[in-house]
Amino acid sequence: MTGHATRRTLPTLAEALALPEFAAAAPEVVHGDPASCVIRWVHSSEVYEMGSLLQGGELLLTTGLGLHGHSRRAQAAYVDALADAGLSALALELGRTFGEIPAPVLEAARRRDLPLIALHRVVPFVTLVEAFHELLLRRRVASLRRGELIWQELLGAVLDRRGLPELLAAVAALAGCPAHLVATDGRLVASATPDGPVAASGRLDPEGRGWLAHPVSVHGQLWGTLLLAGRRTARRAAVLERAATAVALELLRTGDLADRDRMAQALIQDLLSGRAIPADELTGRGELAGLSLTPGRPVFGLAVAVERRASAHAIRAEAAAAIRAAFGPCLVAEVDHDVLAVAAAPDGEEELRARLGTIAGELGRGHVLLAVAAGAPGEVTALGRSLTEAREAVGIARRLGARNRVLLSRDVGVHRLLVRLDRDVELGWFLREQLGPLLDYDAAHGTDLVRTLDAYLAHGLSKTGAAAALGIRRQTLYNRLARIEAVVGVLPLADHERRTALSLALLAWRLRTGLDPTNRASSR
Repeated sequence: MTGHATRRTLPTLAEALALPEFAAAAPEVVHGDPASCVIRWVHSSEVYEMGSLLQGGELLLTTGLGLHGHSRRAQAAYVDALADAGLSALALELGRTFGEIPAPVLEAARRRDLPLIALHRVVPFVTLVEAFHELLLRRRVASLRRGELIWQELLGAVLDRRGLPELLAAVAALAGCPAHLVATDGRLVASATPDGPVAASGRLDPEGRGWLAHPVSVHGQLWGTLLLAGRRTARRAAVLERAATAVALELLRTGDLADRDRMAQALIQDLLSGRAIPADELTGRGELAGLSLTPGRPVFGLAVAVERRASAHAIRAEAAAAIRAAFGPCLVAEVDHDVLAVAAAPDGEEELRARLGTIAGELGRGHVLLAVAAGAPGEVTALGRSLTEAREAVGIARRLGARNRVLLSRDVGVHRLLVRLDRDVELGWFLREQLGPLLDYDAAHGTDLVRTLDAYLAHGLSKTGAAAALGIRRQTLYNRLARIEAVVGVLPLADHERRTALSLALLAWRLRTGLDPTNRASSR
């Protein structure tokens, strides 16, 4: 929901004061219009410096204790600070601190047009706060349910292929007022009334009158504007917001935008953006793009990375064919230098790795393939996270200079954490703490001690394995290990905590340099 839509679900001050708990406090509206005052939150405080602690939109409850003993100027300044912070209304309980509202407070509230309430009976503030929060919760739940029903009706019109005029008719019927779709050039594309479609011709200016308007975007670009010819209500706002998405889907389905690849591209990019997409919208968009995304059916995100000299666009068709051969129907998109896909998940990790290996083998014959990676399989609502994990995994493979790697997200879990910390100064200090003397020695003497230690640890302290990975003789390795101990002192590598710290530091260094001790192809 947009910020405006959320605001329209918020209660007014009048609705809050009508609650039995508030009514028990005998509220008196001293200044302001409760019906036009929207309340985002209810807070209680006796702190004089409250203005700096507010975020705006609150109803503040106070006994005035924080004002007691302050001058007239300070009392007025208190109200000014609250108004500057965006407070919606101030409620002062009378009887404990003040017998009546102090004149400077009343004058300042009138001057700043801040709604002011006097509470003539004592009701615990916690009771009032809880009552309001229950009201807020009920309002939001009702709004979500209303929005879900609206969306189901509009999505049904798209999936049933009723066409744009009938979709606009559904919009008009749900909103109870005429609806119009206008292209960016002002051309009237479609119109409808609650009774059905009407002829659309000529031009309309979205700015020409008091329309309720919402932009319609396709593939991230503004396509036009959806208009409702009626006064703003909460229901019409909810219809308008969801109708804009439904119209975009219909535009994708029809005309020159009917290409399923484009719909898949748009959906995958939306999933990567982090925007919360309702399950029913995911299902509808997936069906239009060619993949069933029904709840309860595990799906996952997949990423393919090739060397940058081979563009993702150049291998997209081959990658799509290989993925479909391994997993069946899928959605495929190009994002930066990678190919990303969504597919149904097989049963078990072993089967998933095997199918990823098939894809890697197929693509590796014609391209310099870095990695094929999968995010964690799960419900459709977690698909964005799975895609992000897959993309991060191939990004790590690219940084390490990997070749033909098959990765699951959990294979590079520690790598992902370190990548996210890479810009943190603390990681740099950690690297210096663990590896500083070796890094300095290598820089001064042109040696390769850090990578030698990395290979030694990566191969479980096996001198044979480390020497083979580095492409050197065992005696050369012995000499390097002796040099490492001469530079840093004795390394108690049998100590688990010491090995863990060194391994993490070396992993961070590896991500920064692209040198992988387990892969001779990464040697520089």
